[in-house]
Amino acid sequence: MNLRFPLLFAAAVSLLTLLPYLIAYATTPPGHHFAGFFFIADDATTYLAKMRQGAEGAWTWNDPYTAESHGGVFLFGFYLFFGHLSALLHLPLIATYHLAGISGAFALVLSVERLVHRLLDPPLRRLALVLVVLGSGLGFIAQMLGDPSLLGHPVEALDLHLPELTGFYSILAIPHFAWATALIVLSFLGLLRLVDSPGWRPVISTGVLMTLLTAIHPQMIPVIFLIWLVYQAVLFSWGERASLRSISAQLAAFALPVPLLAYNAWILYRDPTIAEWARQWRHQAPGPLSLALSLGLPLLAAIVGIVIVWRRRDRGLALLMVWPPLVFVLLYAPNIANIQRRLLDALYVPIGMLAAVGLRALLTRMPAVTARRLERLLLPAFCFSSAIVLAIALRFATGAFPEAYIRADTWEAMQWLSSHHDPADRVLSSPQTGLLLPAWSGTPVYVGHYSETLDYFGKIGDVSRILAPGVTDSERRSFLAGNRLTLLYWGPDESRASSFDPSVRPYLRRIYQRGGVSIYRVAAN
Repeated sequence: MNLRFPLLFAAAVSLLTLLPYLIAYATTPPGHHFAGFFFIADDATTYLAKMRQGAEGAWTWNDPYTAESHGGVFLFGFYLFFGHLSALLHLPLIATYHLAGISGAFALVLSVERLVHRLLDPPLRRLALVLVVLGSGLGFIAQMLGDPSLLGHPVEALDLHLPELTGFYSILAIPHFAWATALIVLSFLGLLRLVDSPGWRPVISTGVLMTLLTAIHPQMIPVIFLIWLVYQAVLFSWGERASLRSISAQLAAFALPVPLLAYNAWILYRDPTIAEWARQWRHQAPGPLSLALSLGLPLLAAIVGIVIVWRRRDRGLALLMVWPPLVFVLLYAPNIANIQRRLLDALYVPIGMLAAVGLRALLTRMPAVTARRLERLLLPAFCFSSAIVLAIALRFATGAFPEAYIRADTWEAMQWLSSHHDPADRVLSSPQTGLLLPAWSGTPVYVGHYSETLDYFGKIGDVSRILAPGVTDSERRSFLAGNRLTLLYWGPDESRASSFDPSVRPYLRRIYQRGGVSIYRVAAN
């Protein structure tokens, strides 16, 4: 296998996705600090908080965004691992976060290269690799029209909002999406190897890959199993019979991640805090019209590819043929965990590869010179939304997204707090500051994240109520003690939201003050 093109392609994609962040860092406005994120910054900030726990030596996660206490659980292992790596390499957490993205780009490109090398003819391989990584839809049309309604349903530009829908956006925004896709592809490659040559080594390697995937997105193991089951059923209907040894090896590989899957299911339903957090998930399937538009031209060409595979009874490509239709069925089937949208992982892989098959088949009907020219003209249209997402990131990098920057006094206060807090401390602050504190200072908070704070909006109301005029100090002290709050952070966001003056309260001792930020320690009752 010649890796020159995929390595150069992965390096180019990594550079393109890193460029906006480098520009934003280099052009940070005076008096501010670049937080390191543009897209889905609230979730990304929580990932940094998880990395901080890993950097401090933890292999279990404690939710720092809620007041409810719970024991550590093994969730978010991907970010705990990169936190450990950050400590090992003595790198800042944010640098390691982007290292996870760069490494994810290489993992994604090289794993897809292996899959296209196995399943596709040489003339299709580069086209398929490009379409998998850069292929995107036509959601910008809905954006331009103001998210119109069609047949009573809103049509949204999902490819501009959901990173997991495309390879390029995954790499640009959320590192674990790219890594999860790479592990899905490698798991399928391992299963294909078990069909050809079952043995204990490929069983273990494939099982380990699926176990690693379970640590990132456990819901994808049942999806892989169903795709593989339908694929084997199609091959059976075409007259292909798997040996008992091969079937046993495949089942053995699927068995290896079962303990971790069972553990995830157990904590999801038995740990009270995790169970309540899971009930807050809202990852319902997107509207079918929005999804179709946001998959765009690659989806249309992939449908042509599916028809071609079916007509040819192509045993090699049958896996790709069953993958998208089954995911679409699962997306709109009832799901007790409300995570239908999370089943979109890696869908762009079969769509991109089938799109290459379909597009090339359509163009072969034309004269060779015309076909080559038309393919060069169509390829940018197949990848247009990826270019738009990059343009949005570059625009953000010029200061169009002020939320990407942290005020200098806030940054200095959090850096001070990171080395001057006690392990048992918990901070009361505004939700905006509460989002930042666990990531940049390592201190848990009362309220900070729409999902990881249990009863997020209720707790925002609690903060407003307890700091409102007319509330007695005894009520406030009872609230602070009842929620194990030992620190009060008082900065610009807090001052704007309340007329409360902490400096005149005898039970609040100021331990830090600089610029517009003060931090108070709550006196014990």
